[in-house]
Amino acid sequence: MGTNIIQFEGNCIKCVMCIEEAKKVFDYSEETGPLVRHGVDIASHGEDVKRAVLVCPTQRIKYHP
Repeated sequence: MGTNIIQFEGNCIKCVMCIEEAKKVFDYSEETGPLVRHGVDIASHGEDVKRAVLVCPTQRIKYHP
């Protein structure tokens, strides 16, 4: 696994657009919104994560490849 990091900052409006873009990376929680799936290799899904970052209307998702 690489050193790829996903961070969430600010409030989520729970639109689930990020989940649609990166289903293999994110799970969803009613309380907090998206969560990174346990044990997922983020680097192998980097393009999906980048798309999720771009579609997030609140720019809450930060991806550091």
